[in-house]
This record gives sequence, C-alpha cells and structure tokens, in this order.
Amino acid sequence: MNHHSRDSIVQSRPSFARIHPHTCNAGSRPRRSTEDASAKLPICCREGWREFIVIRRLGLAVVVAGVAVAGLSTGIAAAAPACGDYHWLGAAGSGQRDGAGLTANGGMGGVVYQSYLQLRDDLAANGQTITAEAVQYPAAPVPLDGGFGGWMGFMDSVKNGTDAAAEQFDAFTARCPNTKVVLAGYSQGAMVIHRNLHDLADDPHVAAALLIADGDRLPTDTTLNMGSTAVVPSAGKGVAQEHSFLASAPTSTLPPEIGARTVSVCDVGDPVCDADPDAETDALSPAALAIHTGYAPAATGGHAWVTPLYSLVTSAGAAPATDLAPTTDAELTAHGA
Repeated sequence: MNHHSRDSIVQSRPSFARIHPHTCNAGSRPRRSTEDASAKLPICCREGWREFIVIRRLGLAVVVAGVAVAGLSTGIAAAAPACGDYHWLGAAGSGQRDGAGLTANGGMGGVVYQSYLQLRDDLAANGQTITAEAVQYPAAPVPLDGGFGGWMGFMDSVKNGTDAAAEQFDAFTARCPNTKVVLAGYSQGAMVIHRNLHDLADDPHVAAALLIADGDRLPTDTTLNMGSTAVVPSAGKGVAQEHSFLASAPTSTLPPEIGARTVSVCDVGDPVCDADPDAETDALSPAALAIHTGYAPAATGGHAWVTPLYSLVTSAGAAPATDLAPTTDAELTAHGA
C-alpha cells in the first residue's frame, strides 16, 4: 500500500449527508442534494466548529485512508458500455484520487481495487462477468493544517461522495436493470457507501456491500463482521460516532435485510473504525497507523473477506448470461476514471 496518502475519517464530518438540526439520524441517503448543510447548523454549532476541529480525537485527521497499493493497474471507467452479470461501485479513501490516483487502482484506491480484482477472477472462474466504476468524488485529502475552511472542504468531499454514489447507482441500474450491484468502500469511502445503505435496504439491485475500516461503524450493527473486532471484544466504534450529530453519522443500525448482505471489516486498534475515546493510546502512533493501513491480502492468498462477499454476490442472482467479458485493465485505462 502507498503510505503517503493520509486519511482522517474523524468526527468532523458534518456535511456528508444532509444535516437536519432536529435530528442526529442520517440514515437516509441524500439524493442529488446541493444545499450547504453547514448553513443548517445552529449558530452555536457553527461557532463551535473551531473548537471541535482541534479536540483531542481530531488529531486522528492524519490517519491514512488513501492507501493506494503500488503496482496495481489503472483506470476504472465512469460506466462500462455494456451490462454484465454484476457491477462494482467502489469508493476511494482520502487522498486516493489525487493526481495519479485518478487512474491508479481504478480510481477507487488500492484495497477496494484489489478486492474487485479478486472477486472478478472468482466470478470469471464460474463463467460470470462483472464491470466496475469508481465513485466520482474528490476523496479530499486530510487538511493537515486543521483550518476551518479546510475541514469544511473535507466534509463537503464526503457529502459529495455520498450523493455521487447514489446518483451513479441510480444511473447504472436504470441502464442495466437486470444487473446486480456490489458497493464497496474503504475508510472515508466506506462512510460514503454506508450512508447510502439505509435507503438501499429493499432495493433489488443490490447484491452485496463491503465496508473496510468504516468510520461510521457500529459494533452492534447487523452486518457480517470480519477482522479482529469480530472475535475480540472492543469498546471502539467508528470515529465519526463520537460526534455523530456534527459528523452527520448514521446512529441506527442497518436494516437487517441490507445488513445481512454487508461485509464489514475492522481490526482491533484501528483508530478509524475501532476508535475508543477513553483509550490512553495515541491514535496517531505508528502502531495505530499500521493497523489502519494494514488491510493487505494474506501472504498465502487474497483478502479473506472476498470469500463471504462472493457467496453473498452469487446468492443474489445475476442477469441472464451475456457475451460480455470481464472489464480488462486495458479497457479501464482507456476509459479513465
């Protein structure tokens, strides 16, 4: 993974989904909303932002989410020209779409792209096809200076991603109504996907979802949990949950029908998905950062979570067989991200 990109899926994410002053539940995905969510905050909240963004856990801003994996190939198209059995919609983490990141790793970041390639190969071995596209949003890098304007821009990035994922999902399923969709994201990108899942709970187009190091994670969620947090009791949860109103984080668990089709991966000590406000450990320590950036394939194989993901995807059914081949790296490069 490229450890130069940095992520901060912190509690300072109020503009991801539309902020309503009368509620903290951001379960519904915003569709094509362009309003400035920060304008809806009470004066006291707006004045409190400066203090909020420098609180202790705001230091988590430098946690890496834009960990691109070196050596992976390029370019996921905005939309494939034909309909396959399945379609992958992948959301990158912070900083993963800067510069070369727009084409490297398909524009969706290393760990999400690796997971796509592994699932693509597994499906191909079974004679099935899958196309792919990256969520077209800034995936803004962490504003390391901590300035108010920088943080507002960062939070707008997540809101833009939430809206973009909804719009791209709708556009694709309108064009390919018989194709099942897999939604996947890492870190900031996992939050982008998570914030759409409540509205997609009963959508027949959804095959499965994959959330890796999700800053919105709830330990009691209805998801299929993997990673060490699934077997080791932990007090942590997604870092955005510490200030869920300001971060506009969904505070309710996913409806069972979509939770049962969602794989959530989080390792103990990951300061983004397993954040513990009472912990005495440094969230920015090399050890903590290594956990967050360490979702690499096993030395003896691929990502462990792709196996249950494959089962969920194939059990969801597929479109009628077509002559469409899986999207190749060359085709992805030609389309660009």
